[in-house]
Amino acid sequence: MKLKNLLLFLSFFVIAIMHGQHRVSGKVTDATTHEPLAFASIIFNNDSTLGISTDIDGKFSWTGTTPVNSLTCSYVGYTSQTIALGNKTQDLVIELAFAENELKELVITPTEDPAYGIMRKVIANKEKNDPENIASFRYKTYNKVIYDIRSEAAKDSLKMRKVFKDGHLMMMESVTERKYLKPEMSEEVVLATKVSGFKNPSFASLATDLQPFSFYKDNIPFLNSNYLNPISKGSLSKYRFTLRDTLYREQDTVYIISYKPLPHKNFDGLTGLLYINTNKYAVQNVTASPYDKGKIDIQIKQQYVFTKEGYWFPEQLDFTLEFTDYPTPKTGMYAQGKSYIDNVEIGLPLTKRDFRLESVWIEDNAAKKDSVYWEDARREKLNTAETTTYTVLDSLGQKGNFDGMLLFMEKFARGRIPIKFIDIDVPKTLVYNKYEGARWGLGLYTNEKLFEKLTLGGFFGYGSRDYKWKYGGEVIYEFSKKHQFTVGAKYQDNLVETGNHGFDYTPMFYNVRSIIAYQMDRIEENSLNIGFRTFRYAKWNIGFRNETVTPQYDYVFINNDGTSFSRYKNTELSVNLRFAFRERFVQSFKQNVSQSTKYPILYLSYSRGLKDAFGGELNYNKIEGAVEQSFFTKNIGKSSYRLEAGYIDRTLPYGLLFTGEGSYDKDYPVIMKNTFQTMMPYEFLSDKYANLFTSHNFGGLLFKAGWFQPQISIHNNFSWGDLTKGGTHNFITYKTKNKLFTETGLQLDNLFKMNYLNIGYLGFGAGLYYRYGGYSLPDSNDNFAFKFTLSFSVK
Repeated sequence: MKLKNLLLFLSFFVIAIMHGQHRVSGKVTDATTHEPLAFASIIFNNDSTLGISTDIDGKFSWTGTTPVNSLTCSYVGYTSQTIALGNKTQDLVIELAFAENELKELVITPTEDPAYGIMRKVIANKEKNDPENIASFRYKTYNKVIYDIRSEAAKDSLKMRKVFKDGHLMMMESVTERKYLKPEMSEEVVLATKVSGFKNPSFASLATDLQPFSFYKDNIPFLNSNYLNPISKGSLSKYRFTLRDTLYREQDTVYIISYKPLPHKNFDGLTGLLYINTNKYAVQNVTASPYDKGKIDIQIKQQYVFTKEGYWFPEQLDFTLEFTDYPTPKTGMYAQGKSYIDNVEIGLPLTKRDFRLESVWIEDNAAKKDSVYWEDARREKLNTAETTTYTVLDSLGQKGNFDGMLLFMEKFARGRIPIKFIDIDVPKTLVYNKYEGARWGLGLYTNEKLFEKLTLGGFFGYGSRDYKWKYGGEVIYEFSKKHQFTVGAKYQDNLVETGNHGFDYTPMFYNVRSIIAYQMDRIEENSLNIGFRTFRYAKWNIGFRNETVTPQYDYVFINNDGTSFSRYKNTELSVNLRFAFRERFVQSFKQNVSQSTKYPILYLSYSRGLKDAFGGELNYNKIEGAVEQSFFTKNIGKSSYRLEAGYIDRTLPYGLLFTGEGSYDKDYPVIMKNTFQTMMPYEFLSDKYANLFTSHNFGGLLFKAGWFQPQISIHNNFSWGDLTKGGTHNFITYKTKNKLFTETGLQLDNLFKMNYLNIGYLGFGAGLYYRYGGYSLPDSNDNFAFKFTLSFSVK
């Protein structure tokens, strides 16, 4: 009986509370485009202390005990609107008209705008408010991305509305969970992914695909460019800040500040609005987009919430990617992404062992979540257009075999072309160098449809210039995907360029430098290789090879015992290491893609020649090492360096020594990274060497003049080497470099730009290098090397 009375009392209590509550809700949009206006200000009863802001979707909802008779809605750049409220106080739609005179240039006066004083406090508290300075946290995110043509009239003209039945061009959803441990341990798992037209997508949308997790880093990366953050140190002298409005929220004040680059400042800047809360002088809301627009434009919006632990944490993230001229200037395509963060946990007892190698990975069953799961995960139900998108594109995807096209792209990204259970190996099929010309042949490997962990393959080819066949075969078995533990055996009768490094981690299909190779050794090789990863960041390769080497150039080697030979047998045991501290990997398209690291990457290689083992004739120790790093410094640009060195303790045949570091070739005057641009390919020969390559790219920091915005880079390269016994190599020309070889270069990218598919520009540039110092040439004109570059940009 007492329980019944308690329930009855609680019921009356709840009814009494609800009776005294007043609720106002609605949405604020642009009167012309009907796009939602994020962070618009809503003031009730003309009381500046009584109000709220819309969220990223332009929605607002307020509940209180005070009766509401009117509301005033305002947004920077729009005409404010006051509405008298009657009986209808919910599901309001407020349309604001753009005001042409709102954002005109302000007249500069000696008095400083109050925004600067506020921004000084924001910058002073930047490190404290950065959520990635929290010791540890975990959260879940729901992400949705929509792709479509901008105008309905354009869709009609392209006859797309009929095909897509008023749905969107494409739609993606995902649910992810991320955990973080300061300073840089991060892991995000894709729990669910759904992409229109695909049954088994091997990719997913993430909140941080096109924008940073928070707006607190010194540089904000958009579309491969780094933009100076308006709340970074030094920004007060580069940006114009203007206080646009002041809002009062309970005990806090929110300042709305607009920002844009000051005139005649050469840097990549942003423009937008900052909503600064006086509680810790933190960013509560922010909008940002590049000030200088290109073929692709992006705008981001971020909303933060103050947690019970006392931190400002991202709550909603939004981006809009505009392809302004694609597919045509009259149509335009866009992608709009929204991310909602919840289930935030702060101060978890995490350790490094709780994190996988991959910073982003996809669960095996992520693409198999049912409709019940998605209905629970979504913030709101799909509208008619979104539901239609899945229905139409899933049908088109089945008919058009979208999953098959996706598999093709996955393979091609790894240099393979799938044909049922066989893959064509592109780098082994398309071979070209100056010695053998084009190699006509084919490389074939089995894929996972035949064997899951075992790979069988090989290649053959015929040189169009040397008129000889090359061929080989190998078998590879993967013991552990997690530890990248593989064992392989190989046989090949092939060509290798003289002086190759013991380590080769080229991430491209082709090393451009190999095109100008013309000094080759023919090898008949049997080898065994073991590869694995340890300590998270260390990648090892242990190799054993036995080879017969035949130089394809006039050459005789005189050994220490006085014997001479051209052809020789070599047996070698090698250990290679690549160590990249805190390297980030993203699992996408069924492979781990490196996102590099801001720390130096170390390469080490040790080779031991085994005389009398399997007929080996040489006994030696060969050590090589390299360290390289690239980093971006605000207001300065991107710097990079590579330092490499090698040492051999015995006199060896030409092909096993160090050479080939030059890339000057009149037939191919293109800049080749980490080579000497004014040095002939085989100009010098060494058994010990040290090279240093340095470059600095100022980007557009030094010069901007309308459409003419070249990217300026400066290069300085140095080399030293020595050869212990030079008289042992006969019938071949070479030099030693026991003095310092030096060259300097000036590179100008984007001297001329050409529109590419209405999505960006192909930039044509040039570089001029000068050779000086101990190995400058007698004729001063010969010391110059003029080379070309090709690049891509969106502006």
